[in-house]
Amino acid sequence: MAEAAKLYEMPGEIGDRKVYVVREGEEPHDHPGIDISISKQDSVHWISYGKKFRVTKLVPIDEKKDSAPEHPFYREFPGENPEHTYQINSGPARPEAQDHTYEAHFHFEDGSEADPHIRVGP
Repeated sequence: MAEAAKLYEMPGEIGDRKVYVVREGEEPHDHPGIDISISKQDSVHWISYGKKFRVTKLVPIDEKKDSAPEHPFYREFPGENPEHTYQINSGPARPEAQDHTYEAHFHFEDGSEADPHIRVGP
């Protein structure tokens, strides 16, 4: 009989998958952003219950936007998600995106759009 696999405990906290429900149309002016951690390797998991969508771009919108990387995640959008779907995971953020805020732009199959915010922290 084969030996059972060893269980290893990893130091530190493990990141979260931050779920954000994408809705079409304008977000309220004071809509909450998503805070993610680089050190925990958080990711954003965008889902839509009604329509298929895709990420068209992530745009830096903070005061330091000129120093923000074009792609805050290792996964590059829109290149790595050309198809419309009901859910998309960002993967972990790049360290150089720390302390920047981005606006995610979504395109739905019917042509409507949405744009929530993502804040990247340590």
